[in-house]
Amino acid sequence: RLVALIMVSAIGLVPSLAFAWLSAPDLGLTQVTVEVVTIVLLLLALHWLPQHSPREPRRRRTLGRAAIALAAGGGMAALTYAVLTRPFQSLSEFYLANSVPGGGGTNVVNVILVDFRGYDTFGEIIVLAIAALGIAAMMARPLSERRAADQDGRPWASEPHPMMLSVLTSLLLPLALMVAVFIFMRGHNLPGGGFVAGLVTGIALILLYIANGIGWAGARMHVSFTPVIGAGVFIAGLTGLASWFFGKPFLTSAHGHPHLPVLGDLPLASAMAFDLGVYLTVVGVVMLVLSSLGKATASSPAEIEKEV
Repeated sequence: RLVALIMVSAIGLVPSLAFAWLSAPDLGLTQVTVEVVTIVLLLLALHWLPQHSPREPRRRRTLGRAAIALAAGGGMAALTYAVLTRPFQSLSEFYLANSVPGGGGTNVVNVILVDFRGYDTFGEIIVLAIAALGIAAMMARPLSERRAADQDGRPWASEPHPMMLSVLTSLLLPLALMVAVFIFMRGHNLPGGGFVAGLVTGIALILLYIANGIGWAGARMHVSFTPVIGAGVFIAGLTGLASWFFGKPFLTSAHGHPHLPVLGDLPLASAMAFDLGVYLTVVGVVMLVLSSLGKATASSPAEIEKEV
């Protein structure tokens, strides 16, 4: 299973390379960060699988399933090729022409997400929030005792967390958070944005959990991620409601270049506040889901207390 996950993670990097080759760095960054979070989630989920995999089916059944898989894959490939090669009128020209005058940003992808299609993004972060809260509610039960040995009868290692990994994580954490802030601040005009920045922040914090243990990190962070999710959704919704006070539709963005004495002309857009809501929601969702699974897969409450 571990080898299969490694292969899945390697295959998941291929689309990011394709996005980079097709001059879509925003999509490439998103794909890479989502892949990291997904693999960590799947690694935590391995704890809940049975120790022994079921027996492989007979050869005849394997060949039949392989034929069905090839037929389905070939059919989807043919359908994709047929759709992509059909002549159609694209909306890209509209977005390219109106990104700066309509949204105040040169990063067309980010402007679409937080301005032109901001209502879709708002709905998506609400769905993420509901899913994360549901997962946390399902995992909020007494911790189950971990098996004394793996499926091959080997006992689990009793050594503490590696010191080298812990030290490196402590050094990398502030740098990773600075990168996340940088990605967030540049997102309206250059590749980045609140979604990618939130994933980078989540990965950095999860690395702290992995390096030092769920008990050690939780005792020192003192952060409940449920209010973080609520704050993110609230800020995003409040940004949309603010436009009503100016007689504009929900989530209508405003932008300009106010002149400041020292900084000069500073490009600002109200969509940045909406992007902040997206950032907080993503951070809260990633940390709530992964930390809930991490607590549930701990060996016992006593072990968590020992780590503290």
